[in-house]
Amino acid sequence: MRRKHKKHIIKTWILSIAALAVGIVFVSPLYLVFVNSVKTVREIYLSPLGLPVEISWNNFGRVMEKIDFGQALKNSLFFGVAGLLVICSMAAYRLARHRTRVNKFVYLLLVSSILVPFQTVMIPLIKIIASIGLYNTRIGVLLAYYGYGIPVAVFLFYGFLSSIPREIEEAALIDGGSLFQVYRCIILPLLKPICVTVAVLDVLWIYNDFLLPFVLISDNELRTLPLVMYTFFTAYERPWDLAMASLTMVLTPAIIMFVILQKQITGGIVSGAVKG
Repeated sequence: MRRKHKKHIIKTWILSIAALAVGIVFVSPLYLVFVNSVKTVREIYLSPLGLPVEISWNNFGRVMEKIDFGQALKNSLFFGVAGLLVICSMAAYRLARHRTRVNKFVYLLLVSSILVPFQTVMIPLIKIIASIGLYNTRIGVLLAYYGYGIPVAVFLFYGFLSSIPREIEEAALIDGGSLFQVYRCIILPLLKPICVTVAVLDVLWIYNDFLLPFVLISDNELRTLPLVMYTFFTAYERPWDLAMASLTMVLTPAIIMFVILQKQITGGIVSGAVKG
């Protein structure tokens, strides 16, 4: 028994040390960004890993002066997920409650599209968006985001709906409620946990996405935050102090949102992906 207890303690210590090492590896980029955001360029080159000798808060003011950070933030937040939640929850409700052969095929088609990387359809997508006159427009980018966000959202909603008993809806239908009333008054409130999960995941995805706006937007007034930050990394200039400050300004809201809602995110993912 003592040997087993000692082995268990040793394994625990080894796993704890390994987890700590992995955590340090993942946290170290954030440390570099936050620490170097309040340094001068000279101090960044001399001591990129060390703490700042003198905190330079004016880096954030210079970022605000050089780029239209407020407009870029509005452009990033424009691509909301309210419509995506409504569309995907209604589609998943139909697919989960009416499992015909056609609906099963549609569901499998949606889920299988998750495996298709964006790079493989990037050029055809640009041509299609341009052919319908939506290139370099907010609506064009919004449609592209909806197209890529729907499969994952439907997958999560479908799994969550499979865990909701049908008897609740049948009782409402017997009492004279329509299908839409059942969805709006009964199903939609029950979907609140998974709605929060999908909303947060999609907001963080759209908020941090670079490639899709990069290929669909050329107007400076429509640039999102990732595109604005890209201006600090040119071929002839590397203002690391401003670049790190802009990264800090962009990362902070996303990190705060994730920390506050992490329980809802993980709970919704587990409920949506495991059940059913």
